[in-house]
Amino acid sequence: MSADTFSTGPAGVYAQIQQDGQLVTVVKLQDGLPNTPPDLRQQLMQRLRLAPNDLLLVLQSDGSEPEQGPAQQLYEQYLSTNTAAVADVTWQPLS
Repeated sequence: MSADTFSTGPAGVYAQIQQDGQLVTVVKLQDGLPNTPPDLRQQLMQRLRLAPNDLLLVLQSDGSEPEQGPAQQLYEQYLSTNTAAVADVTWQPLS
């Protein structure tokens, strides 16, 4: 068994939300993952078949703040304006 835990990519779940007419893909990484590789965003974009200009927000398992940017702003806006946001989102495993 290889020690490379990212040979097939990181484990976690993802969901797509729509806010202000824009689609945002949100990824929650699995707890306990080792330090994420520098090319994590690129790996996730490829696995989820996202275009380079698609909005992607990666929520780190260690609870650290996600990167600042339009994806995070739209996600926070979605959560603050949709009281049932947590129940409405369908999370799917990364495959």
